[in-house]
Amino acid sequence: MSEQFHEMLAYALKNEVGFTLNKARSLASYFADIKDFLEFQEENLKNLKSISGKSVLKLTDEEITNLSRYRESGSLSAELTVAENYLAIISRVFTQKQLNMVRNLSLKNLNPNPFLIRALNLDTPDAVVRLNVYMAATRSIVTSMGFFIEDLLLTSSDTVEKAPNKSGWDLVKTTSDGEKFWLQIKSGPNNMDKDQVVYWAEKIQEKVKEGDKAYIGFTYGKRTSKTVTIGLLKQILPDWEMQTLIGKELWNFLSEDSDYSSKLFEVLRKSAHQILHQNSLSEEIDSCANRVTDEFIQDFGDGHQGVSNYINSIF
Repeated sequence: MSEQFHEMLAYALKNEVGFTLNKARSLASYFADIKDFLEFQEENLKNLKSISGKSVLKLTDEEITNLSRYRESGSLSAELTVAENYLAIISRVFTQKQLNMVRNLSLKNLNPNPFLIRALNLDTPDAVVRLNVYMAATRSIVTSMGFFIEDLLLTSSDTVEKAPNKSGWDLVKTTSDGEKFWLQIKSGPNNMDKDQVVYWAEKIQEKVKEGDKAYIGFTYGKRTSKTVTIGLLKQILPDWEMQTLIGKELWNFLSEDSDYSSKLFEVLRKSAHQILHQNSLSEEIDSCANRVTDEFIQDFGDGHQGVSNYINSIF
């Protein structure tokens, strides 16, 4: 628990307060638990010393002020477990990153493709900009999503870690008595083709022969889903129901908590609200499109002529 707490606090100090990774880790080690952090006195942080009395970590007045503001913000809660706080931080960091990306988009960032403009009949500045804003936002979200889900999975339990790169597996869960469970993670229940199912069926059998257990895990979905992948699993993977973890099954298995998936979505919802408040990212994207459309019109003019002026300026 202590190790997970220090990892969680270091992650928070780096990503939500702005410390360097090394300083975040060093500072996190001085706190015993969440309550200890929430009750710190500023004067006690001005010159942190080692057991022998030597000064080992010097914080500036600004850094101490930032720490106090973070503590008072309610971002860390003593009412949540360390794991739930960790999940909340990961979610806020992900949401904030997407929000910053959308708010920082400009016409220069988008660089609309003239061929796409003409091929898709984008005849107004609003049509040109809106499509390109949504394309840029989608690319960023999709790129970040994989790392986000991986972080959520890894923090579901202190018994879960990344599998060695050379193994080809994504995660490995090791119980207190040394039993290992290997997992290949897929996003949803329709993300595998026949060759992939055949390959992982063989990999699972290899792990079983070694005395371990192995699964294909899907982060969402249900066994009753009528998808191509589910059909292939039924045909190709021996005892497919015993070798797969789908949706809630995956999250509850990793966390060893039968209600974990419900808790997870509640933490994600509340964390998003902390960043976006009453808005959604979709509304932020619409606001961005309106702002960049005004920028387009100011630079190139409105209507069909504005679009033509833009194309002529780059082609």
